[in-house]
Amino acid sequence: KKSVFNLKTALLGLGAGALLISIARISARFEDLRDSLASVTGSIENGKQAFNFISDFATRTQFGVEELTRSFITLKASGIEPTEKLLRVFTDTAAVTTDQLGTLDALTRVFSRGVQGGLGLEELNMIADRGVPVFKILEKEIGKTRLELSEFGKTTEGASIILNALQKGLSETFTGATEKKLDNLSVAFS
Repeated sequence: KKSVFNLKTALLGLGAGALLISIARISARFEDLRDSLASVTGSIENGKQAFNFISDFATRTQFGVEELTRSFITLKASGIEPTEKLLRVFTDTAAVTTDQLGTLDALTRVFSRGVQGGLGLEELNMIADRGVPVFKILEKEIGKTRLELSEFGKTTEGASIILNALQKGLSETFTGATEKKLDNLSVAFS
């Protein structure tokens, strides 16, 4: 009886220790994210506001704070203001794909690269490869075929037109997809 009691006490101690270590790791990771946000936003206060925005936004999406923070930092560092509207377009689009995180990352990379010009088929294919009808959307929005987009996106102005049309088209096509996902068990765990 005494041995069972000692074993129970030891297991409870190990469980509590593992929980504390897990909490410490998460806290450390969030602290790293806040530091990165402070760096990219220009001040600790702006970084704190950005972290609060991302934390709140994460509760209404299928993505966690870490994934959204990576997107936020990449966009902000590229000169794009990562507004809730833009991030909502990304999460709504990702919600209809099987590789949601890959889609979020692809959209983030395409938009961050596109502001510098030189947006070509390779970048757009990153999104299309995830099952998003990007070329159909762009043909509808700006009237350019897949091959025409390659040439058109080589200039900063052309890339800007493509990104604006893509954002508009994705928004119109996938609005509300995130809300439909929020009832899924996988999102609840996230």
